[in-house]
Amino acid sequence: MPTLASLRRKLDQVFSKFIRKRDANANGLGQCYTCNRWTVLEASHFIPRQHAATRWDERNVHGACSYCNRWQHGNLYAYGLALQKQYGQATVDELWRSKRQAVKFHRSDLEALIVKYS
Repeated sequence: MPTLASLRRKLDQVFSKFIRKRDANANGLGQCYTCNRWTVLEASHFIPRQHAATRWDERNVHGACSYCNRWQHGNLYAYGLALQKQYGQATVDELWRSKRQAVKFHRSDLEALIVKYS
């Protein structure tokens, strides 16, 4: 039986692949969510992954170039503006509030999310 940690790692992998595929074209390239550069995408989180409530929230994760995601630490100002434009300020506020919520994922929750995003 897989451990909770191994299920989280597996979910991280399938969710990241889902996001990158969702935001890319048929050639595997996509437009960076924050700087609009066309490139191979990474899954970039607005609210950091350490916050379980938003870790696998599709509204919180978008395809971004490695420069914005890694070197600009998510380019959060531009990320926030893009989120506001796409979803509205209420969603940005909801994501921001959600990061403070304590959420415990059970084995069945993680397994269901793995199936959903695979």
